[in-house]
Amino acid sequence: MRFLSSLFLIFTLSAAEFQSYDAKFVFETKFGDFPLKRYFVVKDDKINTRVKMQIFWLQYSLDSNFKIENQQIISIDTNVKDPFRDPPKKFQAVFSENSINSKELGDLEFTGSVLEQLSSDVQVRLNAKYGVKNYQLNIFDNTKAEIISKNYRQLQNETVSTNFGEIEAIVVLAEAEDVGPIKYFIAPSLDHMIIKSTATLKNDEERVLIISEQPKFSVE
Repeated sequence: MRFLSSLFLIFTLSAAEFQSYDAKFVFETKFGDFPLKRYFVVKDDKINTRVKMQIFWLQYSLDSNFKIENQQIISIDTNVKDPFRDPPKKFQAVFSENSINSKELGDLEFTGSVLEQLSSDVQVRLNAKYGVKNYQLNIFDNTKAEIISKNYRQLQNETVSTNFGEIEAIVVLAEAEDVGPIKYFIAPSLDHMIIKSTATLKNDEERVLIISEQPKFSVE
């Protein structure tokens, strides 16, 4: 009985690494600024995270499920609606050991651990929470439909100016061969949420995603 109680406690703690929340962001580009909503729902031992953004008459959305075991993210599936990628504009991908299965994209085999895009952000949050400063993640890129290896390293902390105050942030830089760098700003005071990210494209254009309102947290 003690073993079962301990096992249950481990899974409960894993699911409770972060609180559920919904938050509003602004995506800043040279074409204009666009509102984005992000949802993060913890239920039992699984987590669902979603992103929705309207760009002019087009809707972009991601809907992903994953779980946390021993401070590691395990991707389950993702549903993508991206009007800006080459066809298919919509697809689902299911993650299992050493393979990603998709009716629309075909199947992809790999060795090791691969995360989908939204859950990779949560691994960045986890690593910041536990003080992991240098690491590598293999991520399934939704636009290219291929696996990209990214190297992450923690930089000096910075203060982020938001509509609801100045927030101290852990800064993490992600770099890869075929894509531009992304800088993450993670707020320990807001459950290690990523409150800002900056992406530099290959043409040196910078795109910024920044939180626009105080996030709403809830405990499931």
